[in-house]
Amino acid sequence: MTLPAGERLAIIGCGAVVDHHLAPSLRRLGWTPSVLIDRSPERATLVAGKFGGQGRSIVTAQDWHEVADRFDAAIVAVPHVLHGPIGLELLQAGKHLFMEKPLAATSAQCEAMVAAAEERGVSLRVGLLRRYLHGTRWLKALLDAGVLGRITRFDIREGFVFNWATSSDALLKRELAAGGVLMDTGAHTLDLLLWWLGDVASLSYRDDADHGVEADCVVECRMASGAVGSVELSRTRDLRGTIVIEGTEGFVEVHLAKSRILAGSPNALAFRHDGRAAADMPLQLFPELFDSELRDFRGSVAGDKEKGISGKEGIRSVALIERCYAAREPLAMPWPSATPASADDAQPRLPAGSTALITGATGFIGGRLAERLVEQGVKVRCLIRSYGQATRLARLPVEIIKGRLDDAVAIARGLEGADYVFHCAYDTRSRKLNLDALDGLIAEALRQKVKGFVYVSSFSVYEPFPDGALTEETRDGDRTWIYARNKLDLEARTLRAVREQGLKASIVQPAIVYGPFAKSWTNDIAERLLTGEVILPDRGEGLCNAVYVDDLVDGFVLAAQRPEAVGQRFILSGPEPVSWARFYESMAEAIDAEKPRYWPAEAVASANHGFIRDLKMVLANPKRLIQIIVRWPPARQALQAGYDALPGPLHEFVTRVYFGGGGRQFGMRYLPDRQALALYRSQAPSSNEKAARLLGYAPRYGFTEGMRETSAYLAWAYGDLRRESAALAGPRPEAAEDASTRLVDAG
Repeated sequence: MTLPAGERLAIIGCGAVVDHHLAPSLRRLGWTPSVLIDRSPERATLVAGKFGGQGRSIVTAQDWHEVADRFDAAIVAVPHVLHGPIGLELLQAGKHLFMEKPLAATSAQCEAMVAAAEERGVSLRVGLLRRYLHGTRWLKALLDAGVLGRITRFDIREGFVFNWATSSDALLKRELAAGGVLMDTGAHTLDLLLWWLGDVASLSYRDDADHGVEADCVVECRMASGAVGSVELSRTRDLRGTIVIEGTEGFVEVHLAKSRILAGSPNALAFRHDGRAAADMPLQLFPELFDSELRDFRGSVAGDKEKGISGKEGIRSVALIERCYAAREPLAMPWPSATPASADDAQPRLPAGSTALITGATGFIGGRLAERLVEQGVKVRCLIRSYGQATRLARLPVEIIKGRLDDAVAIARGLEGADYVFHCAYDTRSRKLNLDALDGLIAEALRQKVKGFVYVSSFSVYEPFPDGALTEETRDGDRTWIYARNKLDLEARTLRAVREQGLKASIVQPAIVYGPFAKSWTNDIAERLLTGEVILPDRGEGLCNAVYVDDLVDGFVLAAQRPEAVGQRFILSGPEPVSWARFYESMAEAIDAEKPRYWPAEAVASANHGFIRDLKMVLANPKRLIQIIVRWPPARQALQAGYDALPGPLHEFVTRVYFGGGGRQFGMRYLPDRQALALYRSQAPSSNEKAARLLGYAPRYGFTEGMRETSAYLAWAYGDLRRESAALAGPRPEAAEDASTRLVDAG
């Protein structure tokens, strides 16, 4: 079939945003591209598959110049720094252009593109899809109508723990992304700010990236209108995702990415635009928004100059981002241990200029180790599985190597010339992968003659803990638990390599590790305390062997260097255990949440038995089931590819819980399973005696000091969730007695 003039479409760049959103949207619109261009033929073929049988007629190429005569319009979704050069060439060649945001990496490039589009008489549109939200358009009309009077203040907070399934490392490199969260999320957020409130007169800007790309940033600005406010963006925290605007005649709070008006003064909530008041906003999800912007681009190609977001509009946010980066100052984190130690600090150090490979560096422990080694002048390489989980690493001057744990080429690259190896990674999906990975690391470490090899195990290899002190001589734990069995077998292979092959390796067994960004023993606890009711057994008098993360890193560094460490296992814990009641209640106090409740252990076991508990969790939170499924890439691709063909009720369900997000589930009851119940009741204190004697390990953070650091982090990371939780809960009733001593009948 011959397409109408201007309708022959090319997609340049076939990465995640095209695969997940733009290609499915084009299929829904019935606009099949003629050409797909990507450096990876595999990615182009994958996208072609989104178009079913028609995909077989799509031409693929690696350079658009080779197929320039086959298309009239192009959608460009390549790394940010390429937007300007590629976009300008396409426009000069007379091609209509839809550019994924930002329009370009610099305002000069943007202006050159706009001039070229005007000169050649072609359409230039930019993908600022949030302008298609009914809620953002409602707010624009509200402000233009002067309902709030003179605007005096505004506050924007937007962020989420980044996990986008990016297909390349482009977002992690400043030379490709041109920036981090400010350039990425900020292109949307600052566009809305300027659209709503006008130009910025003056600003200050801080972010967390001395090198690489920022994960957290704050912009404080005064608008030309006189209004003052701040914009806080994050790839490490779930922030509320709204703007609050105050004026002399009222206020309003509007979601930045959903059509939701969350709060406002009566005059604001009564305002109507396009026949809709604040309470009448229909649900709009990503598929609809992508459809809207591509439908408008198609209309603009056909000659409707009013359709879509013009290139001129796209310049404004890019120019503001440029101003921010030019004014950059460091963003200080609110917990003291985030500040690099001085060279004469007593903390253990690796030699400056040495090279270390860290596996599992996208995790909490490996990430903190990477930060500390960088501060010490160590050259750090990080073997990672997913680019999307490496946003905090991207702030650091580290070498990021993508590969599975058993990828021999990636391992060889990471270990070439390395002095130390810290094997922190563990893959929960495959026993064989963990065993093969360790064998590969050991073989390459022996070839490279590394000075120190630290395998990170866990003190969970002794669970369930027997009575008495927990030491490295404690009998093995329950091998029917797959995690303990795998860790014990990995320990055995490490020690065999020491004995039989001369590997200079040691094993560390961390206890309960907490601190900033700790998922299991800080973040998860905070989220449970804020979203539901946490149950602990008895009176919470079991012993928690808590260790602050910086003490653990000290132990790693010591184990890597001390000759006495070779062939040994070391439990690493804090200076003294605390009760589980104190551990949880300290977390609750830090975020001003309800303390845990205490049930008799028998009641906990009865209420939380196996299949029934799992079924209740899925029924209470169906989004969780979808999240589990889509962690597996083939399942995620199958879901997205077949999304449009799903039957009505199933299509609605997937739309709501996958694309819609569904929000957090509140009102959950969190009960420990059988294994956690045993851990919470244990009276076994872990011993650091061996680590102290052979390594010189001396924890610097007692629980009081560690929680001082952790509390500052929790207030920074969970302030928005705390306010949301408090708003849903309403005023707290006066407690008749302290929760730490109250036992209730489980009923």
